[in-house]
Amino acid sequence: MFYILPIISCIVLITIDQTIKYFTVLNFYNGGNFEIINNFFYLTYTGNAGAAWGIFNGARIFFLAATLIVIGFIIVYYIKIPKIKNTKWLRIALVLITSGAIGNFIDRLFRDGGKVVDMFHLTFWGYYSFPVFNFADILIVSGSILLAIVIFFCKDLKLK
Repeated sequence: MFYILPIISCIVLITIDQTIKYFTVLNFYNGGNFEIINNFFYLTYTGNAGAAWGIFNGARIFFLAATLIVIGFIIVYYIKIPKIKNTKWLRIALVLITSGAIGNFIDRLFRDGGKVVDMFHLTFWGYYSFPVFNFADILIVSGSILLAIVIFFCKDLKLK
């Protein structure tokens, strides 16, 4: 019963990610964009066969295998976390990271060429164009930042 909420949370977050990606693919041609905030925020559909900033482009099998290993590690680690109140933020961080990883894993497994669908594009008034990213990436980064905060500031966390 203790694991139902994190499983439901993962399912909801993955569903949000996949729904956004579905509507992006349905409504934009690859490379097409739509301006939300002038010179700052755009919806830009692009497929990414690599990792962040396109590194390791075309390493689909590596990413699929690495994702399975990381998710397996997270599940084992999650199960070993003591069932006490002060582990809430650690659990949330792991759910966010896992949900994002699964969202991108689904793309790599089922989309054409193993490409992850990216759509959020930030530009900083013509000075810098941040690489296009997706909701799953937001989950992974948010979860990783939260995990780092937990690791640095919660010294009393001990696993069984």
